Amino acid sequence: MVWSVSKGKMFNQCQRKWLYYEIVASATSSDPIRKEAYYLKQVQSIAAWRGRIVDIVISDKITPFLRTNQVPKKDQVFSFAENLIERQLEFGKEKRYRENGVTKSRAGNCFCAFYDIEYNDGLDNSSLESAKHEVKQALFNLLDSNFIQKIANENEYLLSQRSLRFKLMDEHNITCTPDMIVFFEDQPPLIIDWKVHTFGNSDAWLQLGIYSLALSRAKPHKDFPESFMSYADRPDSFGLLEYQLLKNIQRNYSLKKEDVLDIEDHIFRSSSQMNLITKGKKFEDLDFSVFKTTRRPQVCGRCQFKKLCWDKESDSRLKPMQQTLFGMFK
Repeated sequence: MVWSVSKGKMFNQCQRKWLYYEIVASATSSDPIRKEAYYLKQVQSIAAWRGRIVDIVISDKITPFLRTNQVPKKDQVFSFAENLIERQLEFGKEKRYRENGVTKSRAGNCFCAFYDIEYNDGLDNSSLESAKHEVKQALFNLLDSNFIQKIANENEYLLSQRSLRFKLMDEHNITCTPDMIVFFEDQPPLIIDWKVHTFGNSDAWLQLGIYSLALSRAKPHKDFPESFMSYADRPDSFGLLEYQLLKNIQRNYSLKKEDVLDIEDHIFRSSSQMNLITKGKKFEDLDFSVFKTTRRPQVCGRCQFKKLCWDKESDSRLKPMQQTLFGMFK
């Protein structure tokens, strides 16, 4: 079992949603329910898609310039973003993610699946146009900031969307993917989390703290600069920054040594709950009835797996999952 920040949040929100996402969904299974769960696992809201577009643009277009101590021109970035948006919209509207032989690796950055295509008969044009505008606004705020110029000038090396993996107490597998890690020659690394929310009020301290722990515990990648080793075992020394791109607000965080212990405890307890409920069993051996559903109707109503979770005709192994919330929103 692999634990991550997003999976931990999902498990706390609804164990059965996590079950579909983490265990039921399978791209290679011949079981139609498991295959359908895999397709539904891919779908996202327009708001989530907006954030993903920004992540890709920063990772694939802006980051290469920053590594050469430059900031790209706005028109170059906007053109890249517009092209990416159009390619993903075409892919998502045509539901190509359901075509035989299509995989994320083969589709690359074109891969896209929309919740509203699956459940609401199409994308709302007003919401779509707002999302496009907000993508441009988020990128404009970043490119127009003194912050990005400072990173371009001072970084020794930087990484975008690099996965970090480590083990906690030799039995819990942890993975996370910080939006950006900036290394410097003479100071601790900076971990950045980009947020693209209209209402950017969430506190990212715990998420960034987990990233900090992961960076200190993961085996250094080959391209980590030598200077990092001076700070590798000091997660409380790392810089932590949340950048709310739509609101153009930066929030800096820090860790104390005791915070590191609290974060380890949080991960341990969350991961232990997952392991306890699954007990290392395979899909075929699980008792699905022990996975609790959310008690929040709004969470259930917008879940990408409700096609399966509300369907009484699904495989008998999944029927216990329908009892609590089936029919509530019909």
